[in-house]
Amino acid sequence: MIRTLDHAVRCQSTVNAAILIESALNRRCLSTKDLDRLLAGLPQRKRHPLARVRADAQSGTETAVRWWLEERRVRVRSQAQLLPDVRVDLLIGTNWVIECDSRRFHDDPTQYREDRRRDLALSSRGYRVTRLTWEQVFLDWPRTSAMLVEMLRRRDHRRLLPVRGVG
Repeated sequence: MIRTLDHAVRCQSTVNAAILIESALNRRCLSTKDLDRLLAGLPQRKRHPLARVRADAQSGTETAVRWWLEERRVRVRSQAQLLPDVRVDLLIGTNWVIECDSRRFHDDPTQYREDRRRDLALSSRGYRVTRLTWEQVFLDWPRTSAMLVEMLRRRDHRRLLPVRGVG
């Protein structure tokens, strides 16, 4: 596994390398010890940015979007637990949730209903929910990222959540 990742990391863009590494970490195909060994053998220009890989990313789509946001110095939290029964892929700023969906996990009617339940619970507490598909991130990224930039420019993700229980 390490040899394959080492080769891929050297040949791929940093983001694509991060997607591979984070996927291997999340699936427990790569240990933190193996990651340290992998990173130590890389040239500095590859090693430095890859030092921020995480083990909690649940998909390559999530990794790609998070890295794009981090490159723009946007505050983003991965796998944030916002409600007792709601964990989200990405929390941007104070109140913008981005869920990275793929057909594999979100095409099932039961999962579709659960996603909408979670969205409604989050919206009722002042969160803004955006769902991105694999296609929007990997096939239509110029258009998708332009829309995300507009949303960031409006600073909607910096709005304070309503205070509950007052009044």
